[in-house]
Amino acid sequence: MSTSIDLPIDVAIIGGGIAGSGLATVLARAGFGVTMIERSPAFRDRIRGESIHPWGVREMDATGLLDVAVKRADARILPFWTKYQDREAGEPYRWSDDFPDTIGELSVQHPRLQDTLLAEARDAGAKVHRPANVLGISWPDGRPEVGVAIGDTVTTLRPRLLVGADGVHSLTRKALGGEGVTDVPHHAIGGAMLRGFDLPDDSAHQALFDDGFAMVFPQMCGTSRAYYVCPNLEAETLRLSDQPQGLMARLQAVLPDGTASNIESVGPIGFFPNSETLASVVHGPHSVLIGDAAGSNDPSQGHGLSLVFRDIRDLTDRLRETCDWSMVPQAFADARARDHGVLRAHAQWVAPLVVGAGLEIERLREQVARAREQDPSAGGFAGIFATGPESLVADESARQLFHGEDL
Repeated sequence: MSTSIDLPIDVAIIGGGIAGSGLATVLARAGFGVTMIERSPAFRDRIRGESIHPWGVREMDATGLLDVAVKRADARILPFWTKYQDREAGEPYRWSDDFPDTIGELSVQHPRLQDTLLAEARDAGAKVHRPANVLGISWPDGRPEVGVAIGDTVTTLRPRLLVGADGVHSLTRKALGGEGVTDVPHHAIGGAMLRGFDLPDDSAHQALFDDGFAMVFPQMCGTSRAYYVCPNLEAETLRLSDQPQGLMARLQAVLPDGTASNIESVGPIGFFPNSETLASVVHGPHSVLIGDAAGSNDPSQGHGLSLVFRDIRDLTDRLRETCDWSMVPQAFADARARDHGVLRAHAQWVAPLVVGAGLEIERLREQVARAREQDPSAGGFAGIFATGPESLVADESARQLFHGEDL
């Protein structure tokens, strides 16, 4: 086995998924020297977030990645959001009516976007090692050093900045001495790739029922990613039932008659807890984590990819604003923790309202309904899917206002 040392580089990124490849693309376009390491030889389809809320779409546009997603990854813009109650459709809501700078939700196949962004990073000039394995990460003299096995060659990378974009089980986070701390789950979310819905393809669809909700996000080529949010006990029952029939039957029972009669499974099916995961460490000497490595949001709220594109935009802006990068990881981590904290608090406030049962929950829902009559904005939190967390403060007074406890 031969060894080599890469020439000095600006940024080394561990992980070539959406977070890593998106960041590599934007930084390489900005003129930085970028090397990215991706372990897997091919991305595979799994149950993950495949819709990006309007605030995340705006972040994509700010980094120049929206055009890439639409033109090269066949992402579909959904300008409307339609809710269903008792299997009856409400009036489709157009995002831009209340938020003029918003084009809508974005629906895209996760592995397709991963492949597209990785290719875009290469085209932009980033050096991509794939498949490659990280052998170790250390900080001699306070600077990051990464050993990488690429075939029969071991290469040592010594970047100005190390970025861990290596997911919820981040090796970079572990090397920094951190871990993922996961909340106790309140409910569960199931997902599947399906074909055959008879629903408008310019809208996201949310069907509400007593103990949860279902969502359908149309994609290109006639497929849709469907999600089913429900209590943990129901999720466990569904896990043990025949699949995909069990999940499809639930979707057929909550969507308008005939709209899901002909659906069929064309991908994996799975159920997962709604738990938030917080990273105990998000930065270190000349090192920082982004994406799920830095902490992941409740998947039933769907902010995960939006937070990824906020990470990409924010970190890029900070690196471009100064030649001294020594304080960038700390400043980025502080801003990231604030944003994630707002999203986490909102998810916890909403959870009992959308997945809960009993007299106490019914009283809370009635109280919240009265509060919305007085303040439809819920102190700004009603628009969080369009505006994002940046301008919101999730303190106790905000929670009381959200739940109508100040009435």
